[in-house]
Amino acid sequence: MAKRKHRNRYRGPDLTSHLAVEIGDTLELQAGDFDERGFATTEYETAPVTISGAIPGEKVAAKVVKIYPDRIATLAKNVECASEHRVQPKCIYFGECSGCQWQHVDYDRQLEIKRDIVVRALSQYGDLRDAPVTETLPSPKRFHYRNHARFSVGRGDENGIAGYKNADSRRFVRIDECAIMDERINETLSQLQGRLDRMTQFSIRMGSNTGDTIIQPLLPAEIQDVPSGRQKYIEEVKGARFQVAASSFFQVNTAQLSAIVDEIVSVLELDGNDTLVDLYCGVGTFTRLLSPYVESVVGIEESASAIEDAKTNCIDVDNVTFIQAKAEFAAVELSQSGQTVDVAIIDPPRIGCHPQALEALKTLFPRRIMMVSCNPTTMARDLNALCESGFRLVSVRPVDMFPQTKHVESLALLEKCGSKQSSTAS
Repeated sequence: MAKRKHRNRYRGPDLTSHLAVEIGDTLELQAGDFDERGFATTEYETAPVTISGAIPGEKVAAKVVKIYPDRIATLAKNVECASEHRVQPKCIYFGECSGCQWQHVDYDRQLEIKRDIVVRALSQYGDLRDAPVTETLPSPKRFHYRNHARFSVGRGDENGIAGYKNADSRRFVRIDECAIMDERINETLSQLQGRLDRMTQFSIRMGSNTGDTIIQPLLPAEIQDVPSGRQKYIEEVKGARFQVAASSFFQVNTAQLSAIVDEIVSVLELDGNDTLVDLYCGVGTFTRLLSPYVESVVGIEESASAIEDAKTNCIDVDNVTFIQAKAEFAAVELSQSGQTVDVAIIDPPRIGCHPQALEALKTLFPRRIMMVSCNPTTMARDLNALCESGFRLVSVRPVDMFPQTKHVESLALLEKCGSKQSSTAS
């Protein structure tokens, strides 16, 4: 399911207007804990400060890049007392480009931090505080794993140049090679760099296991050597081929997606006799890959283009049906129809599950639920709602789908209260 963003604008008191600080100034700071943006935090004359490129415990000289009403955004320039977890970033653009937050942190520590993020999110709810949270599942690839890139195109003196905009300074940064993108995406980028006049942004999507590529939107007419404008591409996962529309969501880390499927099959203990509901099924990724392990699957998805792809992707599978509808409506209809559901897998957008979808799951009352979430905060909220109505949280497995960044995926297993404790909870 597409990971829709939900932005909260700060509406509180102005916390920085009293400061005699300007953009470009250098501040001597002691870095504290990471925040939800992936930045180290501290205070300067009572004002909150975020420090990009710092690690908690470090003393740094940091340049002010933006002054917001609620914080000062800074970028670490010199580290006086380096953390034992500091490593040399692989990317020459790190810091100036804000796409990666943690390239300066050693990978084992990144995995620990991501587990801590999940633990903190669960700790906000009493019934979830004691749930087992296992070690973070590492990514098979730490760099060059992303199969989807979205670039901005510069203006003025940077007209036709591809790059990214820093999230705080909004400064355009030319990017000739992105360290987390599939190397074939970088090869395509090199063919286009400097030739993108009249464009404002574009995307490249790549089948990591097929090499199939689409570029959207259609490139200017004078670029004839790089095909663009196709609407679909093909990816392959665990021997299954997937058609994916340009508008549809697909996991950006294909190698880690295979590992997630293995984890789900193991944890759910599917015996071939279950009816599975795949809520927010997208292009049918889990629907297709889990179909050999169950008696039947019902895939539910709102997007018409995704359902079209899902039907194509499962055309040779005879135990799958799809419903095109909002998850909350289709789940309610299933529960009202008397449909027996043994297992459910839910992969909601970043904003989490619709309350009605959760209510329908409570009515369907499957033996097990596997929640796949890219947002620990909304995951914890939704898990708590389910645990208040007859389910218990057995275990949570953080997954590093996005190395070098703050983002963490999670697999959360719930069971009916009274069910035998799964061995995976240990």
